[in-house]
Parts: sequence; C-alpha cells; structure tokens
Amino acid sequence: MPPDDQDPLASYLRAVLDAFPQPAPPYCLIGALAVNAWGRLRATQDIDLLVLSEEAVRAEVTDSLLSRGFQLDTRWIMQNPMAKDRVLRLGHPSHPGIPLDLIFSADSHEAQALTRRQTLHLLGLSAWVCSPEDLIILKLKASRPHDFEDALGIIKNPHLQLDLDYLWHWADRLGLQGELHYVLQAAGAEG
Repeated sequence: MPPDDQDPLASYLRAVLDAFPQPAPPYCLIGALAVNAWGRLRATQDIDLLVLSEEAVRAEVTDSLLSRGFQLDTRWIMQNPMAKDRVLRLGHPSHPGIPLDLIFSADSHEAQALTRRQTLHLLGLSAWVCSPEDLIILKLKASRPHDFEDALGIIKNPHLQLDLDYLWHWADRLGLQGELHYVLQAAGAEG
C-alpha cells in the first residue's frame, strides 16, 4: 500500500487513531478495510470501527473525536433514525467525503469479537482488526449480497486456517446456520 501521505484513506485512518483516547478502549476495524486484510481486495471510501458499547466508552470515544475536529453527520443520523443507538457517523473537514462509522457492540458475539481482535499492519499503520472468523459472522449477520461476497473472499484465502468450530458455534447461537452453510459450500470449504 502507498504511504499515507499519498492515500487519503490511510491519512484519515491515522487521524482517527490519533484522535482516539489513550489508552484506546476496545475497538477493531470491520467493513471493507478488514475484508482487505483477510480476504479479497475491495475498494472503499469509509472506515468502520466496532467499539465496545458501554456508555462510558461511547462518551469517551465520541468526546475525544469531537475534540479533535471530527463532526457528527447529523444529516445521516436524521436519515437513519433506527441506527442512532447502534451507529454513530462522523466526518472530518480535512477529509471530506470519507465517513467514519462507529458501530457499537450490540450482542455477545460482538463483545467476543473485541476480545479476539488482532493487531495488523494496514495502510502503513498498526491497527486492531477484527479476526477473520468474527468478520465472517458479522458479514453473515448483515446478509447483503456484497457481505456474502466478502465472506467468500475470506473463506477462500489460502493463507488462513479458519476455526470452523468457532464459526459453527456462533452460527448456531445466532441462527446463521443456513448462511454459513451457503458460504462454506460456495467456497468449496464444506465437505
């Protein structure tokens, strides 16, 4: 990947991570940046972070970002009222058009994902990234066509040794058995 001074997304990710409170509360990259780390390359112009949903953590992260020039995207929030307790969209004037979505953990799987995150070198930075298994489960929960493609890309990565028992455990708990069976079969990973 090019150095961050040539890549607006890398520069923005650096600004986001620099604006996080220190020590940083539990977070990890999800979305296309995490998919790029574990699976197929997918173009993106946003940053999605899963963040612990405890009220004190939410306030600490939000206050820290706002104090560093990030701004709430009130228009997006008004257009997505059902997401207001789950997703907070912010932007920064130095990086117009690149949204930052803070997705607050909503269930026991997402809380577990934050404990299984891994540090990776991405876009020239060291950042916490969702594990490949947890990213697959997040993608299956979202269930949009590109989410299935993303999950397939991760499963097909020949450099990964996925923990299939872990995947099936969460598929069973979250009622995603059909979705997991579908992507494993489509990837040729299920016998």
